[in-house]
Amino acid sequence: MALIDDVSAALPDMQRQAESLMTLTLTPYAPTGDFTTDADGFEVPELLPQTPHAGKVQGGSQSGKDTQTRYIRVGDVERPVLEGGLHIPLSAPVPQPGQQINLGWQYVVTGVNGLADVALLGRRFLVVEVPAKSFATARRLNVISLD
Repeated sequence: MALIDDVSAALPDMQRQAESLMTLTLTPYAPTGDFTTDADGFEVPELLPQTPHAGKVQGGSQSGKDTQTRYIRVGDVERPVLEGGLHIPLSAPVPQPGQQINLGWQYVVTGVNGLADVALLGRRFLVVEVPAKSFATARRLNVISLD
């Protein structure tokens, strides 16, 4: 039996284990392309809530990297990219990334349980990249925090 066969056989169990660590409830929001006016009179993108699912927030590790943290400008603010900062199940819809609030999907932490930090409740994240990889046990999204 080849190594590839061993990995393929073990992958479903590894995926179950990865999803068991997802103790947050995330509600994804997809932009509709339309705009609405908020209470302050500003035009803001209209976001359509999608089906909530489990997830996990994890700060990216800089160990072993020789490059500086990457930043993306949102409005007049430079925000650091959390590389692989948001984990969602492989069964969840693949979000559309963007580097402007009105173009990309956003995720809001709408529930916490287990050992999750309650300070995450209500935090919003904008998806800026959706990396792909072989033998994935979860989808790890590159995001920026909007809060």
